[in-house]
Amino acid sequence: MKGQFTSFAFKDLEQTIESNESDYRQIDERLQEMDNQVSDIRNLREETLQKIRLMEVELSQYRVKQENIVQRLSERYARSPADLRKEFVDDAEPSDAEGPEEREQALEEQLADHRRKLERIGDVNLGAIKEYEDLKTRFEFLNEQRQDLFTAMEDLQKVIRKINRITRERFLTTFEQVNEKLQEIFPRLFEGGSAKLVLTEPDNPLETGVEYMIHPPGKKLTRMSLLSGGEKALSAIAFIFSIFMIRPTSFCLMDEIDAPLDEANVFRFNDLLKVIGEKSQIIMVTHNKRSMEFADTLFGVTMEKKGVSKVVSVDLTRSDAESIAARN
Repeated sequence: MKGQFTSFAFKDLEQTIESNESDYRQIDERLQEMDNQVSDIRNLREETLQKIRLMEVELSQYRVKQENIVQRLSERYARSPADLRKEFVDDAEPSDAEGPEEREQALEEQLADHRRKLERIGDVNLGAIKEYEDLKTRFEFLNEQRQDLFTAMEDLQKVIRKINRITRERFLTTFEQVNEKLQEIFPRLFEGGSAKLVLTEPDNPLETGVEYMIHPPGKKLTRMSLLSGGEKALSAIAFIFSIFMIRPTSFCLMDEIDAPLDEANVFRFNDLLKVIGEKSQIIMVTHNKRSMEFADTLFGVTMEKKGVSKVVSVDLTRSDAESIAARN
């Protein structure tokens, strides 16, 4: 009997345990369901909060835009939105049959029309009159300066044309005179031959170059650069003296001009100096004794003592006069 009782007690206990486990599982499932619901609610709450924050940001942006619009309306039209809204509503005068959409469309059309009119008008420059006066004064001043410049340019062109004409005439006249004198002086220095100046551009005398063509006796016509040293010196002397004889000066100063000449050429050169000396006083530095014989007065520099120079002068004309007087 005791063993049977024990067996029934274990069965009851097992049944109780199974019932409790079943209840535990049901409770655990309900707890999991509730946890899932709580998680869903939390997610929904986070989404709702996120939407609220976004809406607050958008609301803040709309407020800023509204403030900007109000400020622009005040600056541009000096009117408040309420006044403008009332004015547009009064101007529209909608009929009873018109609804909000028709009224809104009519206002938009009026706004577009006003905008087009404003665009055609453009910005109003209140300082345009003052700016116009300043620009007009500046324009008149610059126009006067422009006219003065044109007048000055015309006068300058006239002066340039006159100078070119006079220069051309004088150059050609002098050019011909030099060639005439060369025909006279060159044969005296070379005992024959001829020389002449030739223009490289005869049609443009103001821009032309000048060639010195020389024809020594017994030689062919050539340029000065192809002559010997003595011939170059004589040719240069002939050219210089030709210019000098056209318009002689009071003084003629020469520094060892006879250095490259031989004895025969020195005599011809000094004979020519006598002709020039009739109208000019000639001062010549020379070491050539033959040239000294043609001088009227000699000035020499000597150094009797080292470092001490002394000037010695000899008046050849006076000595000859004294000798003649002594003979008489």
